[in-house]
Amino acid sequence: MTTSLSALLGSAFDACPEPLALVEGDDTIIERNRAFRVNFGESTSLLDCIDTADHANLTSARRAINEGPAALVARPALGPKAGCPMRWTIWQAGASASCVRLDGPATPSRTLPAPLAPLAASGQPVPLKTLILGELFERMDAVVWAIAKDGTILLSEGSGLAHFGLKPGQSVGLNALEIYPPGSASYDEAVRVLQGESVNTDGMDGKDYWIRFQEPLRDERGDVTAIIAASICVTQNAHDTLQAKALHAAVGELPVVIWAMERDGTCTLSAGGGLRDLGVESREMIGANLFHVYGDRPDFAESMQRALGGEQFSMVTRLGDQQWQNHFIPVLSTWGDKVERIYAAAENVTERAKQERSLREQLELIQRQQAAIISLSSPIIEVWSGVLVVPLIGELEAARAEALLEQLLEHVTRRQSSAVILDLTGVDVVDPATAEHLFKIMRSVELVGCKGLVSGIRPSVAKIMVELGIELSTLVTYPTLAEALRRWINRRAPSSSLL
Repeated sequence: MTTSLSALLGSAFDACPEPLALVEGDDTIIERNRAFRVNFGESTSLLDCIDTADHANLTSARRAINEGPAALVARPALGPKAGCPMRWTIWQAGASASCVRLDGPATPSRTLPAPLAPLAASGQPVPLKTLILGELFERMDAVVWAIAKDGTILLSEGSGLAHFGLKPGQSVGLNALEIYPPGSASYDEAVRVLQGESVNTDGMDGKDYWIRFQEPLRDERGDVTAIIAASICVTQNAHDTLQAKALHAAVGELPVVIWAMERDGTCTLSAGGGLRDLGVESREMIGANLFHVYGDRPDFAESMQRALGGEQFSMVTRLGDQQWQNHFIPVLSTWGDKVERIYAAAENVTERAKQERSLREQLELIQRQQAAIISLSSPIIEVWSGVLVVPLIGELEAARAEALLEQLLEHVTRRQSSAVILDLTGVDVVDPATAEHLFKIMRSVELVGCKGLVSGIRPSVAKIMVELGIELSTLVTYPTLAEALRRWINRRAPSSSLL
């Protein structure tokens, strides 16, 4: 059986960091791991590995393993730890075999300050997790401390003490309630914990950002005997943490709602000033199942189905007389095979929607007014059978020219007009753009089989057009509207010539 147990443990047995041996009968070592060999060599007797004065303790422990694992404090007789009190653990490993493990240095309970006595069970070995946590603590930028009921500092350890100009153990024996100024956060927190409250806080201390965990230690009767506490310096993460707090505070004042939901519908985040518009407290929805809360809303079920399917999208929904713009962001699992949760941001856009609607209505009104103004400023008048006159007043900009051309072509086609006269008597200024619009109107009119004429070019305008180099040779022009009408009407006479 012992051989099969050793084979079953395999590499795990040999890789155990503590010295570990498999013992047959009362004393014979039949298997040992690498750590045991380093400390005790190849000795085949467990008694040879332990100081003679501790053999009786070993014998008592071996007898006690029938009721469960037994612990003892014994001094190694061999190896680098020889003569140093060490904790050992022995447990049954079969009908006639047992396992023996050297756990680590012994710390007799009699050396523990009385207020911290509830932390230690007499005679118990140091668990592996305690050893690992101790090693991890030595590498962290942190502090652990303990304070007795009367305020006496019992423990002050950790590399983080350097931030305060202290060395490990330097404050032991001093009274924290005398060191901490009354009314300070440290004083108030210590009093609260000594009264039985767990206090977990975070914040800046000088230039460093700390997370503090403080717990009351109670005896068997439930009375608080001390504070046990730890602080971890997380300055490198302070910037992100402070930004997150500032963002949370800002969101609380904005008309938005930031929320998160697990795949099963559980709400894990609900924040933002927009909650006031919904009549909801900031933490009221935390823990609630949103599928139940909004189960009567088909649009919510449809949105969640899309988001849980992995789609990121935005949509507008109505809640009563309010209008909300929602943005859904699905978060995939580590393996990317499914959506684990949904983050969402909802913005109350009710006022914005009203403003946009009012703006659209105003723009439509302006467009109608502009169309009416253009129609009035450029009337199309049939002054003779088949002859249309368009008196232009003011500047002929692009929008007005386009509207005029559209209306003019519609009139020419509908009335089957033979001539269109553009009268420029009311035009004071002509630039290249205006001339281009005139040419465009004339060419379009002639393409539908109608003759285009221009009348009323003022001398000042003519001078400007010449100075600008505007080509007029392709246009038929007349000094006045009356002259243009007379010449066009007289063209019916056989001897008359339009040109």
